[in-house]
Amino acid sequence: MLALLLLCWSITCTAQVRQKNRGKEKSAPPAQTHRVEVESSSFDDKHLVHALPDSGLLVISTKRHAVEGKHEFVLTKYNKALKPIWQTSHGHHSNHAFLLLAAEPKTLYLLFYRLHDRKVLLYQVNNTLGTVTFSEHTLPPSGLTLKEMKALDGQVFLKALEKDQLSLLHLNPSQGEIRALPLTLGLEEDVGEFRVDTLTHAVEVVVAESNGTRSRLQIKRMNSNGEVVGTYFVQPQMEFRSENTLQSARLAPGDTLNKVLVGTFGHRRYTFSKGLFSSSLVGNLRYFDFSKLKHFFEYLSPRRARRIKAKFARREAKGKPVLLRPRLLLHPVMPHPQGYAMVGEIYYPQYKSGPLNLYSSIYGSGQDKQPSEQELIEGYQFTHAIACVFDHEGNLLWDNSFRLKNETYPELMSKVTPGVSPAGNITLVYPEEEYVRYKTLRPNVSISDEEKVEVRLQADSEKLYASNEEGIIHWYGSNFIAYGFQRIKPAHGQDRTVFYLQSMTFD
Repeated sequence: MLALLLLCWSITCTAQVRQKNRGKEKSAPPAQTHRVEVESSSFDDKHLVHALPDSGLLVISTKRHAVEGKHEFVLTKYNKALKPIWQTSHGHHSNHAFLLLAAEPKTLYLLFYRLHDRKVLLYQVNNTLGTVTFSEHTLPPSGLTLKEMKALDGQVFLKALEKDQLSLLHLNPSQGEIRALPLTLGLEEDVGEFRVDTLTHAVEVVVAESNGTRSRLQIKRMNSNGEVVGTYFVQPQMEFRSENTLQSARLAPGDTLNKVLVGTFGHRRYTFSKGLFSSSLVGNLRYFDFSKLKHFFEYLSPRRARRIKAKFARREAKGKPVLLRPRLLLHPVMPHPQGYAMVGEIYYPQYKSGPLNLYSSIYGSGQDKQPSEQELIEGYQFTHAIACVFDHEGNLLWDNSFRLKNETYPELMSKVTPGVSPAGNITLVYPEEEYVRYKTLRPNVSISDEEKVEVRLQADSEKLYASNEEGIIHWYGSNFIAYGFQRIKPAHGQDRTVFYLQSMTFD
């Protein structure tokens, strides 16, 4: 009986997938041209892969189970053909943990944290030669967790979390003390952007602010000394101020006042997102409801998508707001031949015992403190990703979407990696064991969500026995790098266990 039920369930799922992808085009598989292997096992070694501004590739290799004493980490830079340009080894102690990396065209910055005190080590790596200098620095006297690092004109900036509040730190490589900048950033979820604009030589931060009834975005721009050189506020126009709540936002590169700001907005004080908005730094907000995006509901079956659209049409006819309940995890804005591309991933928080408002009966007026939403969330369910292309004035040109695996994850982290081709296509990829799932989005075309490709081996006669710690990053243009550990059986000879880098180029 159980076998029969499983068979029926499998047939039903297969039929639903076929129905969803009926009549849709297929994305072209990637060209897998260059590959490099390093003899290595996941039990002994760790390798971190980073794309560099000059289209090089940096691999940081360390031992996984370091014991007391002095050890080495190895830096290897590869060119576009995955040929080593240079490789250097550097000694460090086992209580030094690698934290963050930032890159400028001429210099790479590696930050290591010393576990027993508030000291950090900054390695400055010459991007051309691989030579290294390092300096030691002291963090401010508080319980900070370093989250992100950027570099501008030889200066380093750190985003740090203390309890639930974010702050910004300035590390001058020539000074021992790291100083906290006098900025109020608020909660971690309020900071939508922390970036360096290499065109205008500024560090930029975007913070969402609200007094409970009205919202606005504050954008601060700083020079390489950490001095504020510009502060801008974006808020809904008066006729929309009580209805639309501005949420997280990202900045596009470009001239200061011509920059495009893209983010999400909600309905009144609700925390879920209603759609996207775009704006310049001097205002001119435009709103784009999710329900109006052409491909937003393509992750659903055609029948269910029609039912939802019909329901929204009825609400609009009655003058009622169209409300969805998703949240959107925004990726950085990418340059696009037509302007800018924004990719976001739709997710839904999963609570420990139902929605947050059900806890009011448990934590009543007799309690000193009600639990925060973060304390009640036990996971995040992702359904699909959307991609939207805007022109340089912030007008929406086209959109498309990519259905994800609809799984729940314990941490809120991006699942897809995007890239833009010279022709303006947007490819979204994510690893799935020995496969890479992919979809190349184009305007006004419905495309299959089911394409995946195996990471190729050195020879067709080889067999893959096992793989782990797979990943994929965007490299440059429409080029990606897949990586991970593989155990491979050749047609003749001994098995080998390697860490691989495999280039993938999408049309």
